[in-house]
Amino acid sequence: MNELQKRDGKEIVRLPNDFVEAIYSLSVDTKKLFLSLCLHLNSKNEIKVHIGDIEREVGIRLEHLNQRHLKKLLKELMSKIIEIKDLENHNKWRLAVLVKEVNYDEGVVTAEISKALLPYFKLAQERLFTRFNIQNIKPLTSIHAIRMYELCKQFDDTGWRIIELDELRKMLKLEGKYKDNKDLRKWVLDVAKKQINTNTDINIDYELIKQGRKYTKIRLKIEKNPQKIEQKKNKKLAKQEKFKELETKLNRQYKNKAIKAKDGLNWFVTRIKVLNEKEVEIELTDLSRTQVIKIKLEQLPKMFKN
Repeated sequence: MNELQKRDGKEIVRLPNDFVEAIYSLSVDTKKLFLSLCLHLNSKNEIKVHIGDIEREVGIRLEHLNQRHLKKLLKELMSKIIEIKDLENHNKWRLAVLVKEVNYDEGVVTAEISKALLPYFKLAQERLFTRFNIQNIKPLTSIHAIRMYELCKQFDDTGWRIIELDELRKMLKLEGKYKDNKDLRKWVLDVAKKQINTNTDINIDYELIKQGRKYTKIRLKIEKNPQKIEQKKNKKLAKQEKFKELETKLNRQYKNKAIKAKDGLNWFVTRIKVLNEKEVEIELTDLSRTQVIKIKLEQLPKMFKN
């Protein structure tokens, strides 16, 4: 658990406002991976996260996070260039990579945010930041929905914001695409609106504003949705209760039982913890030492002696 989680008790991502409005493009999984890395960024510019945490936080399934796919996402992350406004003078801009020097070892990813972006993320811990619970972007399947959600969360206290359409197209890297506003509505704005309103802690609506005979701006209406937050909270509590009941059942069934011979030693189960619908964590002891392993729930019965 990183410093932000310890302070808030929640999985809260803090993004620099300039980063939210920056010009860049990522695939959905790579964007989600980057947000998970941001959640684990500490004050020393160190990122260390287990792929199991990535699945829990942003919903990239573990079966998809094999080393080949993970390496593909990390390569994309390291190759993308972001165009971001200068901190001191917004009339200036700079180009920077997102992350550098990524390492992978036994399910753990370590990385560093590029030095050019560090001042922005440092400032985001003090002021000028956009914050949201990372679980809200977990169900989103459109990269435009994720970006629009961030842009709306930046102004969720005011309840509205206006953006130049040309600027929005730049931010989302849509220049040359969806030139007809009907297509922009259908493939970007309406998709984002539906996904955000269905899955997150806010509801949004929008209208395009004309200047003369041409649409030049978009006005976003943003409403917090406390009822949806409460529903998600209750659903999470229900799931936790279900996991507790399953843990109690598994411990009653398997605790203190010996598993099949391992390294010529007799190992006994001292504790079983349910991690999610498919995976459990088992603490084993041979009376002189202990170890903890993770396995699929379906594999659990196969481990024990007849």
